[in-house]
Amino acid sequence: MSSPELVTRIVKVGTTTNVSGKHKLTYHIGCNANSDIYFRVNENSGGGYFSTEWVSLKAIQQAIEQGRKPTTSFALYTLFNGKSVNTPAFLLAALLKEGLVHMHEENQRCYAATNPGPFITEINQLIASNINIQVEPNPKKKHKRLELFEAGPAIKKVSARVAKRLAMQEANKSKT
Repeated sequence: MSSPELVTRIVKVGTTTNVSGKHKLTYHIGCNANSDIYFRVNENSGGGYFSTEWVSLKAIQQAIEQGRKPTTSFALYTLFNGKSVNTPAFLLAALLKEGLVHMHEENQRCYAATNPGPFITEINQLIASNINIQVEPNPKKKHKRLELFEAGPAIKKVSARVAKRLAMQEANKSKT
């Protein structure tokens, strides 16, 4: 694992569907000053929670290598200890899209690692080109109750006590 400040630039932004194929994911591939390769999940159209933490390709490969064969997203759970349970599966979808894993021939719910050479060559070329993709940070989503509160007529359905508490929370957020 890595902290975000170690990644100095984003060299590729990719999109794919999650493993079930129901929702669109956006992921970033970045590097640090030593040209080490990192992945992070950045967006999910499905609304499920996930971690935007950067994870090194070396750590990903090690987790897959040490896990059961054929592999599933469970092999990646150790990379996100205490984080969202969705993130490993979302990361696996990005790895599938980038050709670092492929569907297992005998079990369609499992995956096998592939030769990372072509992927590493592609990313090293992007790193050498000094590409630095700038991305806007994702806006924080509002809690459903706050959305109802701000909706106006829906406020009648929310008790006065809850409405007051939400207003106080929003006021506290704006102070920080």
